[in-house]
Amino acid sequence: MSREFKELDPYTSHLILAIILLGGSRKPVRASDLCEYLNTSRATISRWISKAEDLGFLKSIIAKRVQYVMVTHKSLELIRTIYEMTEGVRWDKEILMAEVFSGMREGAYYMSRPGYVMGFKETVGYVPFPGTLNLKMKEEDIIKVKEWRRKVRPKVVPGFVEAGRTFGDVEVLPIELNGSIRAHAIFPLRRHYGDDVLEVIHPESLRVKLNLKDGDIVAVTLETW
Repeated sequence: MSREFKELDPYTSHLILAIILLGGSRKPVRASDLCEYLNTSRATISRWISKAEDLGFLKSIIAKRVQYVMVTHKSLELIRTIYEMTEGVRWDKEILMAEVFSGMREGAYYMSRPGYVMGFKETVGYVPFPGTLNLKMKEEDIIKVKEWRRKVRPKVVPGFVEAGRTFGDVEVLPIELNGSIRAHAIFPLRRHYGDDVLEVIHPESLRVKLNLKDGDIVAVTLETW
């Protein structure tokens, strides 16, 4: 990104976007209309226009004491750059932010049970790393996960009996972490955590692969099969 783009402050960026939304890539926009649209004083708008013009993002002209502005090609390049930076983002997917934490450390035990090892290999095509990545969600995201679970049919790893002990079914749903790592969220029939926790499996240690520690935040994309 060019030096000029880096020098843009949030206010100037806001001004450029407002001008474009008011049609300023095709026709002149009056500074007074910008004041009304942004609910900002004339002095402030003038300062923003002056800075953006100095950087080459705007052109302005005064006629009959009225200032008019339009965005330049450089502003359109800025919008194109932003668009290219978001290329590949799937806007139809729900994306949550969740916090990494150390759980009850029972994931390694359960993931190493032969019944689950075989079950996950048959269901998702791999043997999970012996341990889950535990993620704590915000309260408002719990509803989104519940809705996702209603909409997307889970795959089920069947329960089994081992040494006289019964291990329950586990529902599995696809997710993506930080927009790059395909993984799976698991929902055991007999859960040890509340609804605010996602347990995640992957062939490798996700803490190592993503260089994660307790308290780090990851993006979780709720996927479909």
